[in-house]
Amino acid sequence: MAIKIEFDGNINPLSPTFVLATRGGEKLGVLNTIDNISVKDNLSEASEISFDLHKSMDGVQCPLWSKVKDFKLVWCKEWDKWFSIEVKITESNSTIKNITATSLGEAELSQIMLYDIEINTEDDIAREDYTDPTVLYHPSKPDCSLLHRILSKAPHYSILHVDDNIASLQRSFSFNNTSIQDAFSEVAEEIGCLFIYNSNSDSDGKISRTISVYDLEQTCLDCGYRGEFTDICPECGSSNIHNGYGKDTTVFVSTENLTDEITYETDTASNKNCFKLTAGDD
Repeated sequence: MAIKIEFDGNINPLSPTFVLATRGGEKLGVLNTIDNISVKDNLSEASEISFDLHKSMDGVQCPLWSKVKDFKLVWCKEWDKWFSIEVKITESNSTIKNITATSLGEAELSQIMLYDIEINTEDDIAREDYTDPTVLYHPSKPDCSLLHRILSKAPHYSILHVDDNIASLQRSFSFNNTSIQDAFSEVAEEIGCLFIYNSNSDSDGKISRTISVYDLEQTCLDCGYRGEFTDICPECGSSNIHNGYGKDTTVFVSTENLTDEITYETDTASNKNCFKLTAGDD
């Protein structure tokens, strides 16, 4: 779920409600003395929120002050979104904690590492338990499903959705000393898809950790051609097209519509015009 800022009648942004929680999702209480909230929402990267937590503000004490520590979670009620927090406090000011909250999926999966994972390589095929090639998503055969094989290292995550037209795609990958998030980024670049890490609440209010994968390219429903094109299939000329994730707003960004000017800058101090070459006898 995307972050949506709510406004009051005077077009002033309303402060969201942040609830402190343990890593297991146990809610400890509302953080009631915060200000300087900054929000950065990104579809393909981690969403990030920063704010200041005061030990006391306007005569109101923060009852959870001592419990606000690194790796705790915060849940935003209005967005139903969970974040992992990092806490900084300076020696010169022991009454304010600077909080940086990162969306939970990216925060966790960027720290879970993969070692010696081979997908559709010669080493993978040489496995004694090898049966069939691994495709992106095969729910009835997890051993042949790339998503299932990688997420076996993060069993607390489940697969919510995968677009049908990319589920059977087969590619080769090697992952070693690579985080799950970086591995999925490599898969996304190779296949042309988008990974969404959902961290909302289930019906019991507990953390629901899921992953969805969406196709970013167009697919012709007549000949099956998939690629980056619009309206007409370049292979068969059909207009029976399944569009990739997102909506075409038909808005073209240039200096003539949304901006007054576009500035390009270069770092002239980094340009060298003289080099010294040192070589051996050969």
